[in-house]
Amino acid sequence: MRHRRFVPLLGIVAVVASSCASDPGATVPSACPKGDFLAAVERYVPGSTFIDTPWEPAPDTDLKAALDAGGVACTYGIQEAEVGTTILWAPSAAAVESRRAVWQADGQERVDVPGADEAWALRESTGTERHLWALNLLVDGAWIQVNATFLSDLDEAQPLVDAAIGELRG
Repeated sequence: MRHRRFVPLLGIVAVVASSCASDPGATVPSACPKGDFLAAVERYVPGSTFIDTPWEPAPDTDLKAALDAGGVACTYGIQEAEVGTTILWAPSAAAVESRRAVWQADGQERVDVPGADEAWALRESTGTERHLWALNLLVDGAWIQVNATFLSDLDEAQPLVDAAIGELRG
């Protein structure tokens, strides 16, 4: 099945969860957003669609933590070309803290996300091998993880990150 090609992508990346003190202004999506968010993806990959994926997360992965916490995992792109992005949103302080420790142990680097006013942000650092770009951030009491096969740095990713944050801030 073609949709399973995105599962390895999620093994290294993807989640969103809330902080210990939830922010009443932030609302984690209960379903995968389309509209404005899909339009943001299409600016990078014309012809992108929402890819409805029946997730089967492996234990001890970001995907499993996000879904177990009541979050959503959303993939957009061109499935046949294996080009796309996966975003996870999940409201759980416990999930975010346990996963954050794993990311830091794996060498993810702290970064500042312009305009996000985030509590923290970590970027996947894979050296010179760039087949997947990932960012985890805690903003407005929610943890967002952005993953993409078509991005190489935070500057390039900023409009997509802004769109993911926009889904929280409504």
